[in-house]
Amino acid sequence: MAFFRLSTLVLLVAYLAVGTQALYFYLEGSEKKCFIEDLPKETMVIGIYKSEQFSVAQNKWIENDELKIEITVEELPQGHKIVETKSKSSGRFTFTSTESGDHAICLSAASNSWFDSTKTKISLDMDFDDPTDHHDHNAEGVSDLVKRVHELNERVEDIQIEQNAQREREKDFRDQSELTNSRVVWWTIAQLVVLGVVCFWQMHYFKNFFMAKKLV
Repeated sequence: MAFFRLSTLVLLVAYLAVGTQALYFYLEGSEKKCFIEDLPKETMVIGIYKSEQFSVAQNKWIENDELKIEITVEELPQGHKIVETKSKSSGRFTFTSTESGDHAICLSAASNSWFDSTKTKISLDMDFDDPTDHHDHNAEGVSDLVKRVHELNERVEDIQIEQNAQREREKDFRDQSELTNSRVVWWTIAQLVVLGVVCFWQMHYFKNFFMAKKLV
């Protein structure tokens, strides 16, 4: 029991460290950048982005309100798009994973020119949460301790979802390994059968050959 509590605490600390991911990247013209996230089933993802373009005249990064950002989210390897939108230069997007597995989150700067080489800097924050939990943390009369308990319960449930997803992946891997092993066994049996048939045919052929030559 002590080991289980320790492992759960370690997982909780790790989840709190990576529950929210913040990054920034650069785009050249209409270049597209994609990020692969392995998401459990029914996980809500909230993305908040801000784009800036480099102004040669001002020699600094500035916001361009006329810029449009194309956002797509695909389930891999099926290629099923669950998000495909063109939004303003800064904003947010949300989606909920329908299946466990890899999801490609792609962003690009929409451009009307094939030869546009404008540099765009995009800052992106992504938060992962369980959509089944909706606690009103702003309700009056709710103490900070109760809020923290709610948040802790949500994090623990998120960890349980991730563990269930991991078990599903392990089950799929085990099934695939068993299928591969069974195919190897049948392939080995087929080889032995073919080898036995060839040996029998060779023995029969040489026996007839030696008898025809009156060597035996």
